[in-house]
Amino acid sequence: MNLVIKGKELQLYFSKEQLNNMVVKIANQISVDYQEKHPIFIGVLNGAFVFMADLIRAVDPQLKFQIDFIKLSSYEGKQSTGIVKALSGLKNDIKGRHVIIIEDIIETGLTITAVIEEMKKLEPASVKLCACFLKTGKQKINIQPDYLCTEIEDKFIIGYGLDWDEYGRGLDQLYYIQ
Repeated sequence: MNLVIKGKELQLYFSKEQLNNMVVKIANQISVDYQEKHPIFIGVLNGAFVFMADLIRAVDPQLKFQIDFIKLSSYEGKQSTGIVKALSGLKNDIKGRHVIIIEDIIETGLTITAVIEEMKKLEPASVKLCACFLKTGKQKINIQPDYLCTEIEDKFIIGYGLDWDEYGRGLDQLYYIQ
């Protein structure tokens, strides 16, 4: 059966198993890097919630951490506007904390750069970036995640938390639109 959203057929990019293997690999590295640091994972909503849920379940159960979320947007439909609109903020004080920002996808780099700059104003001990996907060829600002599942081609992707006008976030695999 072919999946269709908004009249467009979806093509499989990564299976559940492939995604899980990528997430477990970076969760293991984070577990080693943050053994005694009690990090706070801050997910960028809405897209990062699926990736973040899988990631925090995959880290070492002995790792003591907290979670929080921020919500912002720079998208309308399938295009980034380039203008970051902060919609809601943190609930926890991050001063002196080791922050790991969890992002679903980095395309232009504008959104996540703005997030990092805002986080640094709150005086954390450190800020690291963990992204599920880095889209090659789209960056306006060169930013490299500290933890990355994989680079992807310049295709419009959907599923695994990523949406097209809020459709498709709940798909458990990653697809692209032809």
